Amino acid sequence: MIPTVVSLATVPLYLRWIGEIRYGVLLLAFTLLGYFGAFDLGLGRAVAQRVARQESSIERNRTFWTAFILSAGMGILGGIVLYFLGHWLFADIFQIPAMLRGEAQKAIPWLAAIVPLIALISVLAGTLEARQAFLSLNASQIIGVIGLQTFPLISVALGHGSIAALIAAALAGRVTGVVVMFWLTARQLPFVGWPALHRAEIGPLLRFGGWVSVSGAVIPLLTIIDRLVIGARLGVAAVTAYTVPFNLTQRFTYLPYALSTTLFPRFSQAQGEDAKGLMRQAVTALAAIQTPFIVFAILLMHPFLTLWIGADLAAKMAPVAIILLLGIWINGPAFIPYAYMPAQGRPDLMTKFYLAELLPFLLILWALIAWLGIVGAALAWALRSSADAIFCFVATGTARTYGRAVGFTILPVIAAAFVAFASPSFGLDISIGFAILAIALSVSYYLLPESLRGRLRFWQKPPLSPHCSE
Repeated sequence: MIPTVVSLATVPLYLRWIGEIRYGVLLLAFTLLGYFGAFDLGLGRAVAQRVARQESSIERNRTFWTAFILSAGMGILGGIVLYFLGHWLFADIFQIPAMLRGEAQKAIPWLAAIVPLIALISVLAGTLEARQAFLSLNASQIIGVIGLQTFPLISVALGHGSIAALIAAALAGRVTGVVVMFWLTARQLPFVGWPALHRAEIGPLLRFGGWVSVSGAVIPLLTIIDRLVIGARLGVAAVTAYTVPFNLTQRFTYLPYALSTTLFPRFSQAQGEDAKGLMRQAVTALAAIQTPFIVFAILLMHPFLTLWIGADLAAKMAPVAIILLLGIWINGPAFIPYAYMPAQGRPDLMTKFYLAELLPFLLILWALIAWLGIVGAALAWALRSSADAIFCFVATGTARTYGRAVGFTILPVIAAAFVAFASPSFGLDISIGFAILAIALSVSYYLLPESLRGRLRFWQKPPLSPHCSE
């Protein structure tokens, strides 16, 4: 949530200080970085799964250093590929105004230098996740994300507002985050002996990470191709109009991501019905908890955007944001089975589905952007997210659990979307909004597992037994 607050403060400054078009180029550059994160070979998730099961500090260090060295090498390779590919994309593919193409070309080396850092962050984060050191993981990620968001603005304030200077400042922010994460990993693992590449560890890491790596190559393509197609067909200003609400709504995936990340090492250790029972409870609880937040966000999205960035941009961005929020509501609980499958040693299942859906998604995306513009891109993303969720629940045998949760919570979500589209401005009847939100809260409370509902009954006196102190 802290980076979210920083983002809410910085986006209007970016739009005011460097303009919508230059900010669109910067967003395209960050989008490319998101894809080249695949060059970690899936080692981050492989380390998280493997280290979570290891008892010996020596074994954990062998796994960590082998993955760290392999990831560094692949990150350097990815940076080289991006260096040459970036010149072609920014020169010939993206519709960048002629006056900014020179700036974009000069930014490519700085952009390529960030790729190895992204690969290393994946392994470091996976290690902290396996050790269940979530405070250290969040602290280091917060520092890195804040640096990425604020260092370019500091560069502008100092009089260096070219795209190359902005990317160089972003690199400095990433370096700061990596240094902090490395130091915290050294404390939590902890380090034993000297760094070395252990051959016995390479095979297990790459076998597990191989499917994750393929998934890591396909997932970013599925998640960033919408912005690339928008940039190629509609121009960089449209990229800004789509990416701002996309990044804003993705904050509502923090809760599903946090819960799935916390459960991953536990899924790795648990077996059989214990793991499945934990998964079913988590799916139900997550569907219940996220629904009121999604309903609240849908109802207030257009007024909030109007206050935040102005009425003109809000009119373009609000429909995109609402459609994306609907996709997040459908897909959010799927984070749990998505973490369950690789934790139980089946990282291949989701990867095979991603490969199967890639071409149909690209065709739907291309057609919907041609038909509806950035709203079509949002609709294509929501459809793909829904397909991902359905597969996750079918593959893990939790479709009935998810169907029950959706059946209970769908009414307030649909009602909120209808009201938001019918009355997008401040003319919204507040009483209707409160009624929909009240229904969402009531349904969510009923859907919660009994263990969580008991914790929310604050009006009841707690038992006097010392064994019930939790």
